Amino acid sequence: MVAVDRWLMRALLGPGELAERVRSLEETRALAVDDSAALLRRLERDLHDGAQVRLVALALSLDTARERLGADGDPVADPGRVRQLIELAHRNATEALTELRDLARGLHPPALDDGLPDALATLAARSTLPVELAVDVPERPTPAIETIACFCAAELLTNVIRHSGARRAALQVSRRHGALRLCVTDDGHGGARAGTGSGLTGLTRRVRTVDGTLEITSPVGGPTTVTVVLPLHA
Repeated sequence: MVAVDRWLMRALLGPGELAERVRSLEETRALAVDDSAALLRRLERDLHDGAQVRLVALALSLDTARERLGADGDPVADPGRVRQLIELAHRNATEALTELRDLARGLHPPALDDGLPDALATLAARSTLPVELAVDVPERPTPAIETIACFCAAELLTNVIRHSGARRAALQVSRRHGALRLCVTDDGHGGARAGTGSGLTGLTRRVRTVDGTLEITSPVGGPTTVTVVLPLHA
């Protein structure tokens, strides 16, 4: 199969174009590997620093409460302290569950089960900044593309909230020229650039793993528009 693909590429492309395409595919594959490795490292860090710490604290609180309860039939020496330990254990369990749900949502937002429009509507509704949403995607993209699109929308809106000083934002998603076009605009102070700690470099690398593109228009003084173009299938 690989040999057939190479034969087709040679037949359709000239030598220079073929070499450029090969380099592009090799770079895209490397970006996909790096992106997967970075995701695993983030999950490991978040589990270690978040949910794992909560669960350890939960176990310690329950162990201490059990010791203070004593043997069956013995009076409880300090019921108030035992109650505090149980309340602490309950709080840690609740926070651990919340962190685990957030991690799962980052891998695959549950709202995506009902399609990209519902997932983006949920994302816009949860934003702390007013978001004007417009979605027109008559053909549903493949799951991988939907996941990347939803991740990009979430990260771009987070950037707007954290860095732009904007009062409102707009999120538009449509099908154009056989591709999925996602556009986030804000009325902030502008000056957004990839590689300035805004996460735009990471997003660019992620969309490139499926031959997508990310373009930034952000003059000083604003407005800022970030446009992501993805294939419908991957």
